Amino acid sequence: MPDAEGRKRTDLSTTPPWSEWETLIRRDPGGRGVASFVYDGRPLGFGDLESAARHLARSASRVALITGFCIVDADPPAAETDGPPGTLFLARALGELGVNVVLLSDAYGVPLLDAGRSLWNLTSPRCEIVEMPIDVVSADAWTEAFLDEQLACGLTHVVAIERAGPSHTIESVADREGAAAAERFAREVPPEHRGVHHNMRGTVIDRVTARAGQIFEQITARRLDVATIGVGDGGNELGMGKFPWSVLREAIRIGPAACTACRIAANDTIVAGVSDWGAYALALSVAVLRGRADLAANWTGAEQRRLIERLVAAGAVDGVAKQRAVSVDGLAMEEYLRVLESLRSSALQCGMGVQLPQRQG
Repeated sequence: MPDAEGRKRTDLSTTPPWSEWETLIRRDPGGRGVASFVYDGRPLGFGDLESAARHLARSASRVALITGFCIVDADPPAAETDGPPGTLFLARALGELGVNVVLLSDAYGVPLLDAGRSLWNLTSPRCEIVEMPIDVVSADAWTEAFLDEQLACGLTHVVAIERAGPSHTIESVADREGAAAAERFAREVPPEHRGVHHNMRGTVIDRVTARAGQIFEQITARRLDVATIGVGDGGNELGMGKFPWSVLREAIRIGPAACTACRIAANDTIVAGVSDWGAYALALSVAVLRGRADLAANWTGAEQRRLIERLVAAGAVDGVAKQRAVSVDGLAMEEYLRVLESLRSSALQCGMGVQLPQRQG
């Protein structure tokens, strides 16, 4: 039965087939390497989908979702189609489960979030949109004020989905991996590529990117009781700092890996071949754990296609093609949506009490 807020009690006896879902979202059609990389006998971030979903299902009451990756060499520069669709999908799911959401992006991503919120009628106060300043001078003060305001409203989680984070510095590598790794970093990474935001090709994109990583850093520095989750596919996104620089430089196959690896860690980091796939799996996992897998019946691929069409009309571009096209990371909609439909089908089977067999190994 719903509780006083209309929210289903968490039912952790009904669980998704985690290994099957990890396999689905870790398909690496773009050959970026991170989703398929194996370290110490396990894929990077293996198990973090389950960990993040369980924590959200148990304790989420207000969640900040950060997205919007600006494609600086599009004409004009614009946020890409990967990230906002998964963010809006997760926002709708959390909203239907009784969780308040605040959506964050900078000037490039906010129009897409606004278009999606309008299409799906995700209204305030359940779903708010906040624009982050790109101006680096105001970033520190803005971040502190934002966190203080959100903490007063009961913030429990921050989730970044396909959001660029700052790269490593000599100090960050030395602190985490020691002097030898720091010396290698100093040899391989020129000064102008340290502590800055990159796209996957190694271009510095600071001029079009708000410093969202400071939210994660302040949560850690202030020891706030706020859980952090990162979702990414290329190694340069917020959350990827959970993995050592020396590992990411081997995992990333596109662009100058030593330069682009993000230093910002998260409590859980969900690695996927396309970031949206990780967000879809997280949303559906929480619904299953909350005993509301039935909600997935309306979260269809056709509806997601309409959303992406609306986002493209609002200015979004394919991050690989660098053009306004109804595609994601260079994938045609049929291939891109196939993962969502597989996850939905599995979630609905979980809701009917059908547990799919777990993949071994």
